Amino acid sequence: MEMTPKPATSRRRKFVSDLGVYAIGNLGSKLITFLLVPFYTYYITDPAQYGYFDVCLTVIFCSASLISLQLYDGGFRFLMDTDDSLMADRRAIITFVIRTMLFNSAIYVALGMVLGLFVSIPFLILVLVYAVAQTFYDTSQQLVRGIRRTKLFVAASICNTFLVAVFAILFIAVFRMGVAGLFLSNIMAKIGAIIFIDIRSELLRRYFRPSSLRKSVNRELLRYSIPMVPSVLCWWVLNSCGVFFIQHYCGLLDNGLYGVLNKFTGILYLLAHIFYQTWQQNAIEQYRSPDRDSFFSAVFNNYLFLLCFLVSVFPFGLRINYFWLVSAEYQPSSIYLFANCICILIFAAGVFFEIAYQCSKTTYRQLLPYAVGAVLSLTLNYLLVPRYAIYGAIFANIGTFTFLLIYRAADTRKYMRISFSAANLPALGVMAAACVAFYYSPSSMWDVLILIIIFAAYIILAPKQFLRAILSRLSSRKV
Repeated sequence: MEMTPKPATSRRRKFVSDLGVYAIGNLGSKLITFLLVPFYTYYITDPAQYGYFDVCLTVIFCSASLISLQLYDGGFRFLMDTDDSLMADRRAIITFVIRTMLFNSAIYVALGMVLGLFVSIPFLILVLVYAVAQTFYDTSQQLVRGIRRTKLFVAASICNTFLVAVFAILFIAVFRMGVAGLFLSNIMAKIGAIIFIDIRSELLRRYFRPSSLRKSVNRELLRYSIPMVPSVLCWWVLNSCGVFFIQHYCGLLDNGLYGVLNKFTGILYLLAHIFYQTWQQNAIEQYRSPDRDSFFSAVFNNYLFLLCFLVSVFPFGLRINYFWLVSAEYQPSSIYLFANCICILIFAAGVFFEIAYQCSKTTYRQLLPYAVGAVLSLTLNYLLVPRYAIYGAIFANIGTFTFLLIYRAADTRKYMRISFSAANLPALGVMAAACVAFYYSPSSMWDVLILIIIFAAYIILAPKQFLRAILSRLSSRKV
């Protein structure tokens, strides 16, 4: 059944409102994370130790996908099709997801302990517990988001990050526990956030009913979620294998530099993630709208302009302040900022198209491009990292994400047709010029001057509707 399209202004207003909610939670939480990086590098002065923690994080996030079978994504998508009048459906979905998590977590911990008998892995217990806590935290967040408790989803993110800061100060600064303190602070924060979510939403008391399980719902959830597991594992390979190649060919010192670099450029990834969360929710809601393609195209072109602007200004602004943000041991990582930001732009543009698979519930179509992308990533890292070190890993990611962007843009045309606006070509040109200027700028004073010129260029190039929307939003806030 086709939906009656909402007025364009109404949809824009809702999109901006949702974007603001997600931004408050993510930016508020990640700002604390950002400020913790200098704290970490001050107390953990050996980049090799920080590099090991970064490697463990990669393994943990991969493990979370195996434990969950990506059911938290399936739970979110199917809960979006329900409301309070369909309580039985909500209970069937949530109960199956949580029960599966509990069962899989027990198996994961048991296998991890067995592995520890044959292989010496530093902080093994902490790694296992962190993976389980991360899985349940992600699951709780996605489930409350699926029942449209977006503000609680945001509040939980802030709660988690606040607790990370508190426990990090306690374990790292006070008790001087080093890398172990990093693990413990994150574990305790995740547990605290899970408790906070359950208290505010009554997720277990209201929705967890073993008697409400239905085989038909279970099958549909598994059919949607399981194809995402190999896709996520392939994503893990193509997104993170550079860490292991750098460690193997260059050592943990370069891994530490690469880890800090990703923490800072991760701010751009965060902004892209905020947009992704907003776009995911709105795209699912508007997918059956008759004017879907025009709405989706308008969102994409405005998004691309914003990405070009952010990628052009962010590396300069960060490099100007790099001298006080990190200790001297981590300063060499600043040279890689712009290249890594371009990598994030290509990734963010590609993810925009991936939403089509979720809207149409054809997640199995993600597997082929991810599998090819993983092989491509391994090949490029193998060829480039030994010769170009950290740059090699970044170039490998750029090549892989470019392939995924092109593939998705072509493959998803059967679900949505996105029209590229030629008005974005000048913005892409300014970004290319900014990249050249970044690597030839002789001093911080030149960085400031170039930054001013870039700002002026984007103000001139900004689409009129885009500027009017911003000015309207600002004027309404003043009133």
